[in-house]
Amino acid sequence: MTDFVHLHLHTEYSLLDGACKIDNLIDYCKKNGIDTVCITDHGNMYGTLQLAEKASVAGIKYIIGCEFYMTKDMHDKTSNTAEHLILLAKNKIGYKNLVQLDSMAFVEGFYYKPKIDYKVLKEHSEGLICLSACLAGGIPRRLLEYDYDGAKELALYLKSVFGEDFYIEIQNHGIEEEKRILPILVKLAAETQTELVATNDVHYIEKADAEMQDVLMCIQMKKQLDDPKRMKFETQEFYFKTGDQMAELFPNLPQAISNTRIIADKVTEPAFNLDKKGNPVRDTSLIPLYTTPDGSTAEQYLRNLAAEGLKRHSYQTRARQGGI
Repeated sequence: MTDFVHLHLHTEYSLLDGACKIDNLIDYCKKNGIDTVCITDHGNMYGTLQLAEKASVAGIKYIIGCEFYMTKDMHDKTSNTAEHLILLAKNKIGYKNLVQLDSMAFVEGFYYKPKIDYKVLKEHSEGLICLSACLAGGIPRRLLEYDYDGAKELALYLKSVFGEDFYIEIQNHGIEEEKRILPILVKLAAETQTELVATNDVHYIEKADAEMQDVLMCIQMKKQLDDPKRMKFETQEFYFKTGDQMAELFPNLPQAISNTRIIADKVTEPAFNLDKKGNPVRDTSLIPLYTTPDGSTAEQYLRNLAAEGLKRHSYQTRARQGGI
């Protein structure tokens, strides 16, 4: 079987978009002898610890990443446009930078979606691997708009930031736009002396799960399945394919397949310190130990705060609507 590592994967934490439940994903990897698993949820890192815990217990190497929303100025609240970019942590420094970038996206850059810009990306780039993302990425978008010079300029910028840890991502889900820009991406990679990497934009584990993912998207957009105008995936190819299936998609680009293992091997240090049971080691973990003011457990204290906030929000909403 062809050696291949999926480096672009959305779990259930890509809310109402990804349908890969982490427990099921780890079980699938164990059953099929897959030794490395990666997480790159949309704009958040909610599932990273859970994935790390489950993968560690199963003896599977894990890679922590995120698909970020990029914008020209993260503080600009007049534009809702954003481009995608994949970032993966090579080590604990990289993981800390991922956390920093994601926190900034939510605290400073949130406008419809949590966003960062290329300035802060450069400031927190140490320890990270960068992939150019799917059709929604900055480079593919420019190519789709016939702006080759703009795509090349962005590629050269990202290469100046990440060096040999920047890769131009190629995908083939049977979508015409992907087929149209694939040879241009290959040309761009050659001109900028950048390695290619093949990915599948994994949103569900098996092909049969495509309908379930479609239902999730309907819930997200408040649409009916039979609505002809709703947004949906063009094909049912967004699943966890085998290495052989991925190699068949890019028969003339074997390096793009083998580079997935090269990238995985660059991840030399786990993001979390976990014991043999997959539990965080508190004295060295990145997760702080919180002492609650009322003596309850941290989990119960957070639950109580959430419940009180929900009551307060409900009261304020009813007040605005004249219900009280």
